Amino acid sequence: MSTSTGTLSFAAVALGGAILASSLTDGVASAAPEANQAAGQLTFAIPAIGGVEIGPGGVPGGSFQQTRVTARPQGEASVVFVATGLAPWFYQYAYRYVSVAWHNLSTGATGTVALRHWRRPSFPVTGYPATLPTVATARTGAGLVVAAVTVVREQYKGSSPSSIIPGLNALIVP
Repeated sequence: MSTSTGTLSFAAVALGGAILASSLTDGVASAAPEANQAAGQLTFAIPAIGGVEIGPGGVPGGSFQQTRVTARPQGEASVVFVATGLAPWFYQYAYRYVSVAWHNLSTGATGTVALRHWRRPSFPVTGYPATLPTVATARTGAGLVVAAVTVVREQYKGSSPSSIIPGLNALIVP
């Protein structure tokens, strides 16, 4: 499967999950706009609902936690994605991050942004998630942009989604 086909498949699965989540949770998984007074624009919060957290591989807070990313248009046909409500350090977070897959429906452009959704500890931590930022800008181009957020967990054979309900939203990028 090519990367673009994989991204489109991921976006289709994310869209289906978000629609199902909206119908099952009365909109809990759908993003609600918050007014951004300073910029005069809308900021969208895109929660992803995590999976079951048990045993030695679980994280504090239990199962079905919300991991939130905000998205807002900025500057030259770009979107800023920000991981908010960063979780306090726990050793299992060194294997987790969020993936934001976006698709500009007006131009067909697609991309993925990876973000760390936890605070770094005061000591060195290794691994890919520890190198990630909590804020990233994607040059999406102008138009209608759909973004899906998934919590990802690294495992010995690669990475896999650990969200049961991906977050999803759409915004217009000037």
